[in-house]
Amino acid sequence: MNVKAIQSILLLISLLLLTSCSSTSEETEYVKVEQVEDVRDIHKSLWLVDWAYEKSIEETSESIEHIDNILLFTTYFTESGEFHQTEESINLIDQVLQEKDFKEKDIYLTIINDQFMNDGTVVHKNPELLKNLLSTETSRREHIEKILTYVKGYSIDGIEIDYEKIPLDLTDEFLLFAKDLDKALEEASLSLRILLEPSFPVDHYPLPESLNYVVMAYNLYGPHSGPGPKANYEFLDNLVEKFPNYSGNIGIALSTGGFSWQEGTVKSLTNQQIQDLIDQYNPQQSRDEKSGVMFFEYIESGENVEVWYADSTTLTLWSEYLLENGEYTDFTFWRSGGLTGETLTTFEKLSNMEN
Repeated sequence: MNVKAIQSILLLISLLLLTSCSSTSEETEYVKVEQVEDVRDIHKSLWLVDWAYEKSIEETSESIEHIDNILLFTTYFTESGEFHQTEESINLIDQVLQEKDFKEKDIYLTIINDQFMNDGTVVHKNPELLKNLLSTETSRREHIEKILTYVKGYSIDGIEIDYEKIPLDLTDEFLLFAKDLDKALEEASLSLRILLEPSFPVDHYPLPESLNYVVMAYNLYGPHSGPGPKANYEFLDNLVEKFPNYSGNIGIALSTGGFSWQEGTVKSLTNQQIQDLIDQYNPQQSRDEKSGVMFFEYIESGENVEVWYADSTTLTLWSEYLLENGEYTDFTFWRSGGLTGETLTTFEKLSNMEN
């Protein structure tokens, strides 16, 4: 082989190497661009409650730029099964629908199976009411028609169903109702959110993938137990396993505030009430490693009181944990009407997690 032939071969090899390097460089750069563009879109929702509607509106306004869904916890039932609103419910709905900043968000009316009886009592989360509403195809159809008629009077974006203590033998009927309601609302250009308790029997009653759900991730400890956090990481792990977010249609509801335990008496406390206790008693506080929750003790009237609660750090830790371990990106918070400025920073923190 002569020298020119050898030079030609070497030149060809050099060109091939340069082309290969160029392709590798372009491919690497492409991957980097893909990684940069893979931004997590975190959706944030907040319940506003009628019994603290003025505070709810005030607090939500402070963080409105970082909130996507406004959930108006306002609609109940009468003894005869008709829709019922308190005077505070009406005020909350009217004021929110008049606020420009609120109207730019997605607004939902939450319907709850609490029943206001004629004697003035309230049956909370009444399963007997659900039997009357959902047991037959006819009753389900009539209930859906009443919902459609009800929502026509409001400039809203959707309905949220908070039906709890569903009898096990009514689960099939509940899911049929949810599917039919979703279809009917879609035809009316409205969305549907279905709230589920952690105990919902998904093992025997698979959730239709066409619906959007929000699973309550709280009340692990509370009035039914001794002192402890509303949620811990083991509890969240169980929810991730039980309600996998394969289709991206499952959100998680987290709870602000906490509980106090005193000689067998358990009280629900908002973050503001807890901050008032901290200001008054100046207790030594600690953060529980298994839950990220804050806890402290103090003496009141000679009795020991133990408090467990979620602050902004707790809520952020829970959200990050669920995001990383279950790929949940939709978080709903119970509730406004007693939040501190520190708690409200949670929404901004979650917005920053998107980048």
